[in-house]
Amino acid sequence: MKSLTAAAAALLAVTAAPALAQDAPAAPATQSAPARWNGLTVAEITGRLTAAGLTVAPPQTNADRVYLRVDDGPMRWVMTLFSCTDGSCPDVQFTAVFSGADATPDIVSRWNGDRRFVKAFYAAPETEGADPQAVAQYDVLLSAGAGPQQLDDPIQVWRSLASDLGRTVAAPKAGAVAN
Repeated sequence: MKSLTAAAAALLAVTAAPALAQDAPAAPATQSAPARWNGLTVAEITGRLTAAGLTVAPPQTNADRVYLRVDDGPMRWVMTLFSCTDGSCPDVQFTAVFSGADATPDIVSRWNGDRRFVKAFYAAPETEGADPQAVAQYDVLLSAGAGPQQLDDPIQVWRSLASDLGRTVAAPKAGAVAN
């Protein structure tokens, strides 16, 4: 056993010695760090919403957030632009609130289970006798180099699913006549 341990130590010493004598590899040439991408400008985002046929109110700001109120036919919603620096924002969130007799925890939960991307949560009525609410939200991270057109698909997904949630929770009340 001693001879096996001694042989292993000798082999290690012989094979490791040349490696220890070699020069360390040269450090790679340093490259200048790419400029930090701050996101799309508020004007670019507003432009994509407008190009989709939406009406966008003037931006409202609060610290590093920008809020855009959007009218989409009969539906009104808000796009929040997060982490904005120098007028550019790297991520956005779509939000809409729907009131209706069917905005119950069970219906909202079932709606979530059948859908992807946009998620909803139940909000109890703030005043007695008021309808409960379902709040829909959709978060989108923007990518460097993809330009403002990267919002086109998320806008369409949002419009489709937010409208669907609105129809789901705003079922006509008993006795109402459907048109």
